[in-house]
Amino acid sequence: MTQNPKHPHVQSNSVFTKIEHAHLAVESAKKMVAAATMSLDEQAFTHAKQAIENAKEVIARVKTNTEDPLLLQCEKELTNAHHQLLETMNHM
Repeated sequence: MTQNPKHPHVQSNSVFTKIEHAHLAVESAKKMVAAATMSLDEQAFTHAKQAIENAKEVIARVKTNTEDPLLLQCEKELTNAHHQLLETMNHM
């Protein structure tokens, strides 16, 4: 394991860092969905869908047998964002 330059006390391959990465991916996807639903632009929808898929992949890599509350919250927020995107696309 290597040291994380921003947080020297946290190893870069630690579970915390992986969950933090998943959280950031979900936050990014949520912002992309918000931008797409506000702009109603096809390209923005495409980018938002890709951001959701990327976040799902990150969450899948982080998942372990024990469920972390932050990871469960990330999954819930991602599901909500995906639902919001689909609803907007269906009403166009």
